[in-house]
Amino acid sequence: MDANLKKILDELPEKPPRSRLEPYREFIEELRSRGRTYRDIAEILAEKCAVQVTGSGVHDFVRSRLRAKVMQEDSSPTKKNRLLASNPVAQVTAAAVASSEEVQRKIAALKARNSTAEPHANKFEYNADEPLRLKKRMK
Repeated sequence: MDANLKKILDELPEKPPRSRLEPYREFIEELRSRGRTYRDIAEILAEKCAVQVTGSGVHDFVRSRLRAKVMQEDSSPTKKNRLLASNPVAQVTAAAVASSEEVQRKIAALKARNSTAEPHANKFEYNADEPLRLKKRMK
């Protein structure tokens, strides 16, 4: 990289976090690992930390941080296993992703399948001169 560009990068200040929940990230992760719901965490943050947030806001925060962690991890299975073992939210999200991938694979297989449906025998015959009649059942 050009020295001038590197100097510019070094002079740029750190970008502040966009979420007001970022200072409480570890606290939220610990509460989740102790089995607290997102709604419970939102109530605790409101009562103890004076941070107004909804349960769905906490959920979105946790999911976005989890996605960022998974994306940063390289594809080695040992790192992914450590992440999944240490974070129950990661386990659920990874299962959902695997499930989603499985569904997408099944859909692709169904679309690729050669479907030659046999025409069903008509249950009625139409004659413009006669009234509509059901066929007699064959036993």
